[in-house]
Formats: sequence, structure tokens, C-alpha cells
Amino acid sequence: MHFNQIRDRLKKTGSSISPAEKTASLSGGEGAMDLWLAGTAFVLLIIGLVMVYSASAPVALRHFGDSTHFAVRNALFALIGILCMIGISRLSVETIRALGQIGFWIAILLLIAVLIPGMGLEGGGARRWLNFRVITVQPSEPYKVMLALYLSHLIAQDPGMVHRVRGGLFYLLALFVLGSALLMSEPDFGATVISAAVVFGVVFIAGIPLSWIASLLMVAIPLAAMAVIMAPYRFRRVTSFLDPWDDPQNSSFQLVQSLLSFGNGGILGTGLGQGEQKQFFLPESHTDFIFAVIGEEMGLGLVWLIISLFALLVWRAIRIARLSTDPFVRLSTTGLTVLIGSQAVANMGVVMGLLPPKGLTLPLVSYGGSSLIITLSAIGLLLAFSRTVSSAERPGNRSTNGREMGS
Repeated sequence: MHFNQIRDRLKKTGSSISPAEKTASLSGGEGAMDLWLAGTAFVLLIIGLVMVYSASAPVALRHFGDSTHFAVRNALFALIGILCMIGISRLSVETIRALGQIGFWIAILLLIAVLIPGMGLEGGGARRWLNFRVITVQPSEPYKVMLALYLSHLIAQDPGMVHRVRGGLFYLLALFVLGSALLMSEPDFGATVISAAVVFGVVFIAGIPLSWIASLLMVAIPLAAMAVIMAPYRFRRVTSFLDPWDDPQNSSFQLVQSLLSFGNGGILGTGLGQGEQKQFFLPESHTDFIFAVIGEEMGLGLVWLIISLFALLVWRAIRIARLSTDPFVRLSTTGLTVLIGSQAVANMGVVMGLLPPKGLTLPLVSYGGSSLIITLSAIGLLLAFSRTVSSAERPGNRSTNGREMGS
């Protein structure tokens, strides 16, 4: 289907929606949440909890003398995330919209705080974390969610801004450049790329002219190439991706070990807890490269199941955007869907050697405090949005537009 047709179908709203249905959509409290979306996220979370324990046990035992160290912490993060998800899923659209306006600038302040000596924590040559004693927060995680909400609010408030340069598209890009400059100062190239994908998804569905998108890409691609070339470690990542066996003991070490993990697992896998690569060879086995541990221990079956679950999650989220009559809900859902979906694709693509390494976790599956909590909070937002469209789906209450767009 042509891009314009896709966008028109997602943008289309039903003129036959009754005033009562519109009121229900704004209140956020009339319909039932999307149980398919909630269930899919829950299954991915359970898989993640089990696999984090399996993947982290050797390194936890080696460094902390307790094989459950990371698993217990991950379970605690998951519990906090579930509580956030449930609480957020009960919020009204107007409340979420107000929180997005405030939250974006708070996220910007946190990104600035990371760069202040003595406040930001360094690790692996980057300064990306803030230590709040109880939990270490990575500000780039809430920033990506708030970016989607804030841009959606601005465009829903003034739909014509994506058709204007001055005071419109220029302002939206200025917000993105501000956040990207802070992210690249850490540096965090992966988060910058995902943020760019979120912005693209939101403005695309908002109706930006395709010729403008082409022009932006003509500027963005050379800038991204320069960012890779000017940083030696990023350039080595690209060259190692193109030929991982050229330097298997250095720049390509992670990728080679990941590919060996999939090779060892084959179709059926070696069995839960029986993987060898995680013992001493595969770095970041419970975070960035947990998908490789899954491939080795559980085989091709669970690999395809996880891919299918992410596809189902994305489809249910897109369905919410298609059925919504509220521009803010439609745009926010698009941004959050792109955020979760693109990060999942990027992580799995890197682990399987299909994309250059970016240092991104697998949503809902990898170990990580702020990442897991924020992802579950984003699911809560999608569930809140799903409640605004469920009443329009009930028998005898579905609009012509809903039938055209399909369910």
C-alpha cells in the first residue's frame, strides 16, 4: 500500500462518532483495556524474568557470591513497573497529556544533570546514569517516552504546524535537536537513533509532506554517517558488523560470541540454564545480548515466539491508533509503538548480526531498572489509550469508520 494511503487510513476519523463516544474517549474511564496487549506484554515479561536469571547466574555468582543477585533485582524492578503500568492505565487522556508537557522538560533537565561532574555516573566510556541510591536511572529512557507525548500534544494542539516551517516543523526539530545533542554528549547514539524514529513516526502520521521527509533524510543520513566516522569506536562497530570474522578477538568479539550462541542452540536449544557462551564468553549476556542466550538455551522455537509476541504487541498498538478519534491519542500511540517496536527490532537485529551494535536492551526481556520500569509505564499508556476506543467497538456502537478501518 502506498505511504499516503497508509497515513490517510491512520489519520482518518469517523464523522459519525456520537457525542457520548467522544466524551468517553476523552474521559479515559469508560471502556475496558486491551487485554491482548496487556497479556502479550505480560508473557514477554515472564520470559524475561526467567531468562535474566538463567543468563545472569554465572556472573552474579562470580561477582556477588549469589546467583540470584540480578534476578531478584529484576523481579523488584518488574513489580515496580507493573504497579506503574496499572496506575497509568487508569489515567485519563487529559491527565496524560498534561503529564507529557511537564515530563518532557523534566526529562531534559535529567539529561543535563547526567553531564554534570559528580552527578552523572560513568561506565563503559559513557556518562548515562543518575544514582538515586534506591535505583540508578538512565534519563534517556523516560526522555524517549516524553518526547512522543510532548510532540503529540503540540501537533494535536496545532495540526497545521507540520505544514509550516517557521513556528512549526522548525520548532519540533529544535526540540529533537536539543535532546539529541544531550544524548550524543553522553554519548548514547542508540537512544538518539530510536528518538529519531519516534519523531519520524509521529510527524509522518501527523501528515508532514513526503517531500519534506525526503529532504530531512538527505540531511540526517550524512550527519549520522559523520557521527559514526568521527568516533573511532563507532566506526569499528560498523566494520566489525560488515566482517565479524576479521577481528573476532577484539571489535567483533560480542557479535561472534552471539552468533556462536545461536549456532550452539540450533532448533531445540541446549536447555534452560545449560548455555555455555554466557559462562565466560558472551559479554552483557543478561542485558544487551540476552536474546543470544535465549537462542542458545531455548532454541529457534522461543526465538520465533518472542518475535511473534513483539509483532502482536505492535499490531494491537497500531489498532488503537487506527480506531482512535482523538489526535493526541493517535499520535502518542504511534510514537510509543515506534519506540517499543524499533528498539526490539534494533536489539534482535544486532544480536543476530543483521544490524551494527547500538547498545540497546530488549524491551520487557533484558535486565535493567529504568528500562524495564519505563517500558512497562509505556505499556500502561497504551492500555489507557485502548480504554478510550473500546466503547466504540461494542456491538451496535461501532461507527462506519471503525468498520472501514477494520478490527
